[in-house]
Amino acid sequence: MVYKAEDIKLRRFVALKFLPHAFAQDPQALSRFEREAQVASALNHPNICTIFEVSDHAGQPFIVMEFLDGKTLKDHISGKPLPRTQVLELGIEIADALDAAHVEGIIHRDIKPANIFITKRGHAKILDFGLAKLTAKREGETALAADAPTAAGEDQLTLPGAAIGTMTYMSPEQVRGEELNARSDLFSFGAVLYEMATGKQAFQGLTAGIVADTILNRSPQPIRQLVREDCRELERIVGRALEKNRKLRYQSATEISADLRTLKTPTDSARTARINWPYRFSYLPQKRSTVAGSAIVIFSLAVGCWLLATRKAHALSPTDTVVLADFNNMTGDAVFDNTLKQALSVALAQSPFLNVLSDQKVRETLKLLHQQPDASLALNIAREVCRRTGSAAVFEGSIGILGIDYVIGLKAVNCRNGETMAQQQVHAPEKAGVLGALDEAVAKLREMVGESLRTIRKYDTPIEQAATASLGALRAYSEGGKAALSGDDAASITCYRDAIELDPNFASAYLNLGVAYSNTGNVGISDEFLAKAYHLRDQVSEEERLRIESTYYRLATGDIEKARLVLEQWKQAYPRNPRPRLELAFLDSYAGQYDQAIRETVEDALPSSDPPMDYGDLLGFYVAANRLDDAKAIYRQVVARKAETPSLHANMYGLAFLEGDRPQMDGHVAWAVAQRDAGDELLSYASDTEAYYGRNAKAREFSRRAIDLANRNDQKEIAAKWEMEVAFREAELGNSAESRRHATAALGLAYVHDLQILGALAFARAGDSETAEKIADDFAKRYSQDTFVNDYWLPSIRATIETNRGNPRKAIEILRSAELFELGTTGIESTVGTTLYPIYIRAQAYLALGQAKDAASEFHKIIDNRAVVQNFVVGALARLGLGRACELQGDIAGARDAYQHFLTLWKDADPDIPILVAAKSEYAKLQ
Repeated sequence: MVYKAEDIKLRRFVALKFLPHAFAQDPQALSRFEREAQVASALNHPNICTIFEVSDHAGQPFIVMEFLDGKTLKDHISGKPLPRTQVLELGIEIADALDAAHVEGIIHRDIKPANIFITKRGHAKILDFGLAKLTAKREGETALAADAPTAAGEDQLTLPGAAIGTMTYMSPEQVRGEELNARSDLFSFGAVLYEMATGKQAFQGLTAGIVADTILNRSPQPIRQLVREDCRELERIVGRALEKNRKLRYQSATEISADLRTLKTPTDSARTARINWPYRFSYLPQKRSTVAGSAIVIFSLAVGCWLLATRKAHALSPTDTVVLADFNNMTGDAVFDNTLKQALSVALAQSPFLNVLSDQKVRETLKLLHQQPDASLALNIAREVCRRTGSAAVFEGSIGILGIDYVIGLKAVNCRNGETMAQQQVHAPEKAGVLGALDEAVAKLREMVGESLRTIRKYDTPIEQAATASLGALRAYSEGGKAALSGDDAASITCYRDAIELDPNFASAYLNLGVAYSNTGNVGISDEFLAKAYHLRDQVSEEERLRIESTYYRLATGDIEKARLVLEQWKQAYPRNPRPRLELAFLDSYAGQYDQAIRETVEDALPSSDPPMDYGDLLGFYVAANRLDDAKAIYRQVVARKAETPSLHANMYGLAFLEGDRPQMDGHVAWAVAQRDAGDELLSYASDTEAYYGRNAKAREFSRRAIDLANRNDQKEIAAKWEMEVAFREAELGNSAESRRHATAALGLAYVHDLQILGALAFARAGDSETAEKIADDFAKRYSQDTFVNDYWLPSIRATIETNRGNPRKAIEILRSAELFELGTTGIESTVGTTLYPIYIRAQAYLALGQAKDAASEFHKIIDNRAVVQNFVVGALARLGLGRACELQGDIAGARDAYQHFLTLWKDADPDIPILVAAKSEYAKLQ
């Protein structure tokens, strides 16, 4: 019951909302009423009805609300479509209000026209938060971050599994009575937008059952069939909001708002242009404008004729490389700084004909020229870089202002003789048209330097589609790329996040953000952003689509076969781009084909890759292939270039371990600890070395330092990874209870893809088969496409469980599917990812069966591939396993030799380690 009232103190009208007397005695109704007041009062937004006070009079609770004069959106629609302009304006306001609520962790759960009020001034106000739900909101995050369930006990006002809301506007997950997040509101908002645009409800039916079926299984009638005007873009926006699968739906209200604003912008721009048209040439007298215009026409014709006459003589060849100089920004507007060069790079990257010198190669050349690697690439420096690298031309760009027009110029200059090979000049009447004008100039320039019209037409996605229409987002993206090149992943993450905030549909920014998080070990967050890029891939250029798909399949879904297929397509379509070859090298390493990985990498392709592949990865391939001298040569080159990275030092640490060079190992750890964010990885590697030699107390201390450092850097996933590696070591050393404790702690820090896999195996190795099986069954369902889950990790986990249960023969059978990958890396950024675990598990199963010869053969695989296993503890324990296999065969001399080798490695080991106590007892019986 709502009454209009007067606040006699402040002399203003307010609305008083009462509970009817009958409901005021109902504890559940009273709780809902109080919750509405609490939730709505936490929000302060112009498009949400303001709550002034909540109080009680004579047992009658009431809420004092902002008085609104107007009528509901339901009354406004009344079966008729609203004007397009009003749909967009109200839609933007509603989306902004929802975003404000969602950021505060509040889900409305009952978005419908009757709960949206339109004031007499035409502004939207969201009402009635009586069914709202508070989500578990972490500081600094929004409620949209994940499908996190409601905090325990938060929502006891409804029955579990009950559908909450108004049926015709419910999301599919509401209909099913599932846990909700903010994307449920976005579906309901999509239904409201549909009704505003058409005058009809999106989902209708005579009964609740029919309505539920249409929501779950049917799409509403297309908007274009119900309205006469062109509505394709609005239909796309509504369609995405009404996606049944919330992972494919808009992920935030901000995204919908941005799309609605983009759709609304052309109308505003056209209106502005019409209003300002009489003043467009007021900067110059009419006569001068005419003369200037004539001069421009004559000049353009002259230049055009000269270019047509000389184009073939100066055309580039498919083997030529070009250098991009920085744009000369003469506008004074900082938004163009670096932005147009990035846009030009996006446009040219589509061309299979042009080969642009990579940023990494530019940086290295600048060092040779005694310049800072991030120095501005002004024309004179760009031409020197061009000459030094044997490139053929410099592409130069400029932007200035003529009257109220922006003038964009492009020029291709032969860097050997300074001759102009081609040039273009285009105008844009407003800032929003600059990228479109640049597109036009680039297409013409590509033809002038020799590219065929066929490939230009085929690979000519507009910059605004291939990247973004936001100059600010493009600038942030460019800065992110620079930070990534310099090895500053933290800074690049900040820049890419800024780009996404400015343009929530910037696919390439999502991709690079996902890769940056992957590089820092934050796999769970990485997967979210890679998935976002994948869902936006259809709007980008052909090459960027290939990059997005291959990265998504390799890093997010783990579908290695799909990743390889896409990479082969990329390699074929863009044969001079080294990036697909470098990505294929990783896939080769997964199968243990390290020499093939090195051949794909082709060493000299590294400097020309963009973004660059870390030299540490190539060095790691050499180490795994036991080509240690080649690895050292790579290291010396990188140090000479001052291009060291944590990955490089981590792999060099492994090389020093293989050679027993303790001073070198300590030096690499010291280098990493001195860096801002790199020390935890090398500290964890050092802990593995201590455990390899049985010094478990020291190993635990190094691990504690690694975990503490990762936590101080707010890297919870990485801290959890180091915690999980402790769990593996403790399991193999026989400290099962300690292993389970660490595995539980790791999963408590970050329950994400990689850690779930490692956790299941750790629990299995520690003898907790029930927990291991539960986790394994869960991710087996969720990661059915992941090659390593199904062909490496699940077999390892299930084989260990079967061995624990006394079924070693079944364990050996299960492990057959792991044979393809068992000598390789596994794509998981963890020491455990390169430990040949399937071989070690199979060897122990053979021992349990009494098949000593087969067990010895498996243990020998680990010993013979020491360069892959490196310092993980199973490398040492394989010697003990070999001794047990030899003793079982009756080869006492071989058994003694293997035991002695193991005990020599563990001469300084902690005496109370269970597996050492057992080994000493077994060895004594051989004497």
